[in-house]
Amino acid sequence: MKSTADVMAHLAGGNERQQDAYRVLQESRVLLTLAAFQAYPAGTVPIDIDIPGSDLDILCEAYDLDAFAIHIERDLGNLRHFHCNRGTRSMDGTSYVTCNFQIDHWPIEIFAQAVPVQQQNAYLHMKVEWELLQLWGSEGQREIRRLKRSGLKTEPAFAQVLGLQGDPYVEMLHLATWSHTELRDWARKQPSFLQFSSMINESS
Repeated sequence: MKSTADVMAHLAGGNERQQDAYRVLQESRVLLTLAAFQAYPAGTVPIDIDIPGSDLDILCEAYDLDAFAIHIERDLGNLRHFHCNRGTRSMDGTSYVTCNFQIDHWPIEIFAQAVPVQQQNAYLHMKVEWELLQLWGSEGQREIRRLKRSGLKTEPAFAQVLGLQGDPYVEMLHLATWSHTELRDWARKQPSFLQFSSMINESS
């Protein structure tokens, strides 16, 4: 799912919630409003580990964050619960803008940085998580959802399943630097992969 078109096609052919997310994005024309900022639907919904209340995330590339915030407020400021915030990431000191609002029952968060979308941490996290989920199958998805329902955020949930030590956000970014083959070979040696494989075999 490298491009926005890839993600939208994936959502359109996905499960009921993914198809509903696709509908909301299409009917609201939010992505069209954000087209100049390389808008990319990200987060847990495209990779099918969202839980009730999960945001529908949209990543954007914006080099003038003040102008971006003005543009978003002008075009989307009438939506329910709309608000924007400025901040700085503690991890790398990069400034960002988040804008939140709601369409139908979906809470939506736009996250913008002066960084290409495919280099943003949220994109890299989603990419490596999607690769792991494809290795783990449905049992892995269920376990991540279970941990998220217990209160863990997404990256800490993956880190717990993988037995990663240290900051889960940093450790998951490290995995994202590996090639597909390196990640696959490493993941298959972890107890989680053997556990999920065993559960799949028992249920088949």
